[in-house]
Parts: sequence; C-alpha cells; structure tokens
Amino acid sequence: MGSEHVRELSFYLRSPSNNRFYVKRYLPGSGAPRGIVLLITGMAEHAGRYHDFACYLAENGFGLYACDHPGQGQTAGSPEKVGLIHGRRGWQIMLENVRSLYSHIRKDRPQIPVFLFGHSMGSLIARHFAAIYPVYIQGLVLSGSFTMKPLFLNPLKALVWIKGLIEGPDKKSRWLNNLFYGNFNRHFSEKPTRFEWISSDRKEVDAYEADPYCGFDYSNGFYRHLLRGITATRMAEGQLTYRKTMPILILSGQEDPVGHFGRDALKLHKEYYRQNFQNLSLKIFHGRHELLHEKNKQQVAAYLLQWFNDSLQIR
Repeated sequence: MGSEHVRELSFYLRSPSNNRFYVKRYLPGSGAPRGIVLLITGMAEHAGRYHDFACYLAENGFGLYACDHPGQGQTAGSPEKVGLIHGRRGWQIMLENVRSLYSHIRKDRPQIPVFLFGHSMGSLIARHFAAIYPVYIQGLVLSGSFTMKPLFLNPLKALVWIKGLIEGPDKKSRWLNNLFYGNFNRHFSEKPTRFEWISSDRKEVDAYEADPYCGFDYSNGFYRHLLRGITATRMAEGQLTYRKTMPILILSGQEDPVGHFGRDALKLHKEYYRQNFQNLSLKIFHGRHELLHEKNKQQVAAYLLQWFNDSLQIR
C-alpha cells in the first residue's frame, strides 16, 4: 500500500509473553529513512489516526511505526472487544509490546536512529519505557502528557479496585469514562459531543466520535492497570540514569484540560531540567489535547519535522 512517495505496510508482531499486536509502518517511497519515529498512541484511539502525519514524515525522509495497544484498534480485533485488557499485567504488556516493536525496528534497520514519540497515555508509556529499558533512542517526544497528584490518584485507585471487585474487571464503565471525559469537557461552553476537549476542529471531533475504534468505554480492569502505570512511571522517573544529552521535546496545547492547560508540560520540563538533561525543548501550541488533529496541525507537523532533523546531530 501507499504511494510513490510513501511505502505503507500493516502487520502483526508478538511480544516475548506471546501477546499479538497490530503495527502500521510508513517509510519513504525510495531510499533509507534518515530516522524512524516509534509512535505510542493514547487511550481510546488507534494507529490509523496518524496516517496523515506518518505520510508527511515519510515524504520528508522519516519512517514511522505505530502499534495498537491491547484492547484498542486492530489488536482488539472488533469494536465489541475494545476497552478490555485481560489478566493482571496490562501495563506491563503495553510496555513489552513497545519494547518488541523497538527490537523489530532495530533488527530490521539497525543503523537508523529511532525517536520515541508518546501521546497522552502513550507519553506515560514512553516516559516509563525510557526510564527502565537500557536501549538507545535518538530522542523523546512527549505530547499531551499529564501528571496526577497522589491526593487524587490514591482514592481513585481504591474506587476502581472496589468497582472491579463488585462488577468484575471486564465490566465496561461508562461512569468512569464520564468521570474523566466529563471533567475535560466541562471547560468548553459548547458540548455537542463528549470529546470537545480533543480538538477545536469540528471535523476532527466528529470523525473521532463516529469512529467505532475511538472514544469507547474502558473496563474496570483497564483503569486499574492505567492507575498502576501512572504510579510505576512516577517511581521509575525518580532518578533517571538515561544519557543526559538525549534530546527531549515536551508538547502541549494551551487549551488542553488533560495537561492542565500547559501547566503539566511546565512541570515535566522542570523535572527533566532538575535531573540535568541538556537538550530540553518545551513548546506550547494554540490548541487542545490532540495537536496532530488540530486546526494548526500542519504547523505542528512542520515543527516536529524540524526538531527531528535538528536532533539527528546530537549524540
């Protein structure tokens, strides 16, 4: 698939713990890419949503790989199965899948620099991945990332545990989804959908709502895994030993309620600065949570391309 400027391929991989997951790959139409972006998606979305950005990168000399998490997209397999993560290792499985995709890229193209790009929940996975795995990545991009205070996190973990105990871990929870989405949506005066917080572009929000693989309700078990992952990421980042010259870019939307309107991006920047990272960048764009699906997405994509090119020179 693809065009003369883009080579597109879809396939499945298996992690060491035998979890099968779906991958989309985009490469330049000819020649080797200058760099490869391993994109980690957020909650309630899928890799196919990044087609336009992936094609833009491929047309400008970069490859992109993205995978669907357990309970999402083609890894779930059907709209009826989205939102479910079975077993007790949900967060670890997501980390393992990213590690397996990274290993696949390295085996297939060992000389090409790899950037890790995480959006929203994917940014937490990227942060955790960079903290615990001794692998070499050329740079780290954190988009729409967020922090959660223990004052809120600990009671929420207890609530989710009780709901899972009473209802079962596979019970999908509209109530929990509304707790999150409703809190984000309340900041906007017009609310024709539950998803006004993702973008100020009406077409993008409507497309997200109409997509059966987006905006779905997650299970009690998933939320338990997510909250455990937030805690584990915070602990892993307590004292990062990663090379301090690694380029790090933190992106946020000025109107993004998930990241507290850019304030969480500032907190992350200060924390990486405190730990002596030398090539830090912070960029706050006009827009809401999904900058690659915003009205100014072309400006955002061009900024990212320039950052990738500049970061190739840093070792």
